[in-house]
Amino acid sequence: MWKKIILPTTNALKQQQVRLKELKCTSVRQFAAKATAPKLLQLEQEHIDEAIKLEPTLSIYTPDVWHRAHATFQNHGLQTVNFLRIVTGNPAVLKRTPQRIIESLEIWRSCQFGEHLLHLLLTKYPELLDVNNAHELRTLSAYLKSRVSTNKNVWKLLMNCPDLLAQSEHSMEQKLNYMIHVMRLEVPEIVKSAAMSLPFDELRCRHTFLLRLGLFKPRALKADPDEKTTNNRLYQITDTSEKAFATKICHVTLAEYEAFKELLAKELERKSRKQKADDDEEFSDDEEFK
Repeated sequence: MWKKIILPTTNALKQQQVRLKELKCTSVRQFAAKATAPKLLQLEQEHIDEAIKLEPTLSIYTPDVWHRAHATFQNHGLQTVNFLRIVTGNPAVLKRTPQRIIESLEIWRSCQFGEHLLHLLLTKYPELLDVNNAHELRTLSAYLKSRVSTNKNVWKLLMNCPDLLAQSEHSMEQKLNYMIHVMRLEVPEIVKSAAMSLPFDELRCRHTFLLRLGLFKPRALKADPDEKTTNNRLYQITDTSEKAFATKICHVTLAEYEAFKELLAKELERKSRKQKADDDEEFSDDEEFK
């Protein structure tokens, strides 16, 4: 079992989760487009100025600080464009010592994704460089690998669901078991989606709604994984807003889906209370025979 390893406090954790989602914002994409061609080798003042326009908090750092950090990342295989995306996404990285930057990179290298895939992950989610507990990260990576088979599949999960680092083992286990054993999905489909970022109740609700509409049919237990299915792909079910899920996938109104959510919650609550009452009665009967 591991701890939630990105940030130590609840409030900071919430801010981190929001920040991770915001890293795909327009400003970062704009900068990336300007910085891609031709390939950047050296860090020029114009690149620094452009980065500061996108992230004004970077203006407090001197050119020496910029070039020191850039040289450290470059010495470890990250191109200038990757460096610029990282510091605009996580400005605090810039003030770190070369040793601390190297330690952060080494922590992530322990996941054995390979340099290219690791650079893609850290460039997409620069906040992941805030992880400082190598043991916890390796434990999490090993658990995920035990469920999705390969290091590359673990990488795919994190590329789609970086907030896995903020989830409990129970939460991940619950969702993985549901998708594999109830929805009967294969690992390749799971790792290509952001389903692991959904709360379990929302994942179960969307699946149940599709079942009751007759729009999702679980595969037979011994079915060929490559056999075609009429079901929507998992990413179409999970990687979308409630409104898009209701209208485009289920072909109903958002209000109808929201009404179903309320009814399902009440139904599950009733079942939970009944199960508890049955368990209490069984325990009481056992006590009588002692």
